[in-house]
Amino acid sequence: MFWEEKKRKPIPMKVKRSVYKRAKGNCEKCGTPLKLNEGDFHHTRDPTVTSRAKTVRFLCPLCHRRHGHKRKTRKTETFWGTEKKTKLVRKDVVKIKKPVKKKSKTKRVAIRGFFGEVIGYRTVKLRKTKTAKKTSTRKKKKKTKKAKPKTKRTTRKKKR
Repeated sequence: MFWEEKKRKPIPMKVKRSVYKRAKGNCEKCGTPLKLNEGDFHHTRDPTVTSRAKTVRFLCPLCHRRHGHKRKTRKTETFWGTEKKTKLVRKDVVKIKKPVKKKSKTKRVAIRGFFGEVIGYRTVKLRKTKTAKKTSTRKKKKKTKKAKPKTKRTTRKKKR
């Protein structure tokens, strides 16, 4: 009926596996290594909606209790007196870093005909830029100074 609470939808196993794989078997907050069945899956959004990998976090039970939720209480005046209503607010515990897109080593180039029309395309390997610093492969040998004797030697030139 309309006065009943919405029922939570369970997180599909496919989503759990992908979140666990993304977390590399560690808590996404503190980094504690966990097995799939040891950790908690935290909804960052409404749990009555179907879960996706980006809206679920893998946390150890301690971090889930400590950082996962925040309770807000509100007092309201009613006809029968004051009532306290508690609301559970979900936190987005961890900001997940998006993977950096690797630059491709090839470039798509148009092949043009005599009048400038595009005939086809080909892929070309990119060259290294001239501004890149060259690193020398030669190893530099350290020069060691030899200790000179402290006695002064005088040389005399022979006169002829």
